[in-house]
Amino acid sequence: MAERYLDAETVMRLLGGSAAIPKAGDLVAGKYRILGAIGEGGVGTILEAHHELLDKDVALKLIALEPTPNTSAASLAERFLIEARAAAKVESPHVARVMDVGKLDSGAPFMVMERLEGCNLEELLTLEGTLSVEDTVDYVMQALQGLAHAHVLGVVHRDLKPANLFLARQPDGSSVIKIVDFGIAMLLDDAGRRQVATRVTGSGVLVGSPLYMSPEQVRDEEHIDHRTDIWSVGVVLYELLTGKLPFGTTAVGLGEIFGAILQEPLVPASERREGVPKEVDAVIARCLSREVGDRYSDVSEIARAIAPFGSGKWTHLVESIEQSFRARLVRMTGPGAFTPMAVKIEMPPEAEPESELPAEKPEPNDSRAWMLVVFLILAVAGVIAWGVHANLF
Repeated sequence: MAERYLDAETVMRLLGGSAAIPKAGDLVAGKYRILGAIGEGGVGTILEAHHELLDKDVALKLIALEPTPNTSAASLAERFLIEARAAAKVESPHVARVMDVGKLDSGAPFMVMERLEGCNLEELLTLEGTLSVEDTVDYVMQALQGLAHAHVLGVVHRDLKPANLFLARQPDGSSVIKIVDFGIAMLLDDAGRRQVATRVTGSGVLVGSPLYMSPEQVRDEEHIDHRTDIWSVGVVLYELLTGKLPFGTTAVGLGEIFGAILQEPLVPASERREGVPKEVDAVIARCLSREVGDRYSDVSEIARAIAPFGSGKWTHLVESIEQSFRARLVRMTGPGAFTPMAVKIEMPPEAEPESELPAEKPEPNDSRAWMLVVFLILAVAGVIAWGVHANLF
């Protein structure tokens, strides 16, 4: 299949001149009628539009055309492409869907995403102060399902926070969590190595939201994997339950924030909010282990640990999340990984002893012995009869 995204070099060529952001009423790519602005994303502007051919509202995300002091235009272009690829790869009801990509008349690229109605969890937290244990678990369970689909494809979000968890209203009136903004996502190959094209920032360039960054992000380590998202899950759990961040809430400046992330002791959520179960404290503490190897190995373990504290509506996601990782294991290791099981299933029943007792020796076949005796008797009788007949002549 041909690559449906522009390459970074093409994007940079297209961005050589200035390009105005489309205004309300403008028609983009011959089918998207701009309705107005929604807000700013990680690397660009988000517009509301109407797909005139499908009669459906969508969101258009445009690349930020002006580089910042810490971010080059080339880096912005590459990050935009990474977001499009990362979000499009992940097919989950709990990840905002990328539907299309294209170019403005100026040549600047854009991506088309599903239009979400509702609010993000940062906005909800501002209104509510804290969320109940049940609601927190329900929301995080859904986010874990989206992360599971991302992680098995080698997509690491790297900027998970309440602002990037959107509580979207559905047509039936219900609401679901959708992960948004893969603007600084990192793509890993099957061996867990960062794909060369996804290293769009150099050493010392801040990537991520400081208060949600893992220690390895703070240290700008070369090797970062999906467990950086697991750290962020711990931060999100803590903040939704207590209304406070686990580290750096009183810090002033990046240096103090990073120092807190690397060294500040963790105050259990139950000490800041009455009613938080000790088991949930333990889950948060393990997510926030500063040693990467001490964290959960994947998000399925978090889902199984916190599921009992939700409403029960999303408990079924535990099996779905675990199935995602089992499928990845099959893909990573090939069908040969499960050959012993397949052989066992296909073996005839008699090939598998039902117990560990010694097999009994087969009994002698008495029917064959009797047949031999009858044959001998008939043979003797025949010889005698022949002799008697011979004497008569």
